[in-house]
Amino acid sequence: MRACHNRRMPDLSFTRLLCAGLVCWAASLPASAGDVAWTANRTSTGLHALRTDVVVSYAPTAADPRPGPGARVTRVHAARRYAGDARVATRLCWRSADGPCVELRGTQLDTHAFDGLAPEGPFLLVHRALNWVNTPPPLFIPGSVTVWFSSGGPR
Repeated sequence: MRACHNRRMPDLSFTRLLCAGLVCWAASLPASAGDVAWTANRTSTGLHALRTDVVVSYAPTAADPRPGPGARVTRVHAARRYAGDARVATRLCWRSADGPCVELRGTQLDTHAFDGLAPEGPFLLVHRALNWVNTPPPLFIPGSVTVWFSSGGPR
């Protein structure tokens, strides 16, 4: 009589990891075929006072793809981080701190709120310290903005 052995269930951790990687990769793809992007990284000046806006401007550099005539935003990603426990409100704005703007909920944002606007911006991250908690001022906030846009013709 042959002994019955239960076949061991396959380890799905690799499959899950692979699927998670594919999802992240797909999310990083341009908004649609033919889109190009520019990315800018900057650090704010120090936040020294509560409820006072600190504005950081992000725009393409000479090394970035240049938007051609008729180019339009198709997606924007913004991120920010900082050390400490301070509570900071950040919004992403196009051309002016008065708007149009979108609030960052957490440390990053992917949005189509600026679709159709001119991709050269500038885009602004507007930071406002709400509570220092245990973090003494000044607080410096590194940020990043990536703007995907339709090529809109020759560059």
